[in-house]
Amino acid sequence: MDLVGGLKRRAQSVPWRIASDLAQRPMIHTLRTRRYDASVALHRPALPRLTPAQDAILAEVDQRGVSQRDIATLGIPGSGAMLLSAADLAQAWADRLRARGREGIDFLYVPADEIARHPEIYRFGLDAGLLDLVEAYIGLPIAYDGVTLQYTVADGRPVSTRKWHRDREDRRMVKMAIYLTDVDAAGGPFQLLPILDPASYETGPRDMFYLREADEVEQDGCVLGTRPISCEGPAGTAVFADTARFFHRGKPATGNDRAALFFSYFARIPERPFFCYRSGLSYRQIAAMTDDLSPRQRAAALWRQTLPLPWRLIPPSAV
Repeated sequence: MDLVGGLKRRAQSVPWRIASDLAQRPMIHTLRTRRYDASVALHRPALPRLTPAQDAILAEVDQRGVSQRDIATLGIPGSGAMLLSAADLAQAWADRLRARGREGIDFLYVPADEIARHPEIYRFGLDAGLLDLVEAYIGLPIAYDGVTLQYTVADGRPVSTRKWHRDREDRRMVKMAIYLTDVDAAGGPFQLLPILDPASYETGPRDMFYLREADEVEQDGCVLGTRPISCEGPAGTAVFADTARFFHRGKPATGNDRAALFFSYFARIPERPFFCYRSGLSYRQIAAMTDDLSPRQRAAALWRQTLPLPWRLIPPSAV
């Protein structure tokens, strides 16, 4: 074990751990919740109007946590070329990522610098129609936290994001996963438990973000008494999910490796900014990739620069 590296990571975690603890204090949590509710109400008249197809996705995510579509049916310009570029990138890195998996690294992804060399992948997440859909669901001006190209080795290990969890960034979130490989039941499909606020887990400031080990055990195919929604599909399948309100995971792959893009969105001022900014891309890289985009798109991409100063002073937690 790298003792110096471990001590450095622990020291870097002190600011966000203090901020997290303070934000969980009942009085502070209640005040922030009231301000959030007021902001949602104030922004409601400005929400974008959606197409019938977008409305259908929004309703499914709101009611059951997840919605699945073929990316080609969404009419996003450049989707075919983006998929080819991302699939080539995943293939180019597959051997190196498998090697890292054998070394015991649990969370495998293509480095951010590689994503920056393929701006069409990052910029895809800033499509105006996608921003409309996400804003209508979240109810506030949104932040785009970028994209990661994640790789899951078919080793069957229930580690990292392959364990049931909820994301901690905000009260409501949208993650859009796009499969770059065909994904069947043995290929690591995205899974979600369609349960809101399960009774055995707190829903206040000290929310539980990982299931207890005993609750992860499937009984007759169910977890917490419900059957997981399993999103299987060919390459090009898009999965929209609220990963903050609903427990979810990537099912441990046993048959084939899985490569997928994950695009992340939340409110412009999220509940826990120190758990955000996870793409690994620098401000300079993001600014360069969005230089010619609209003010709305740039504001979503460069969201961290508009955070209140105290939040900006807290370094993000490590992935």
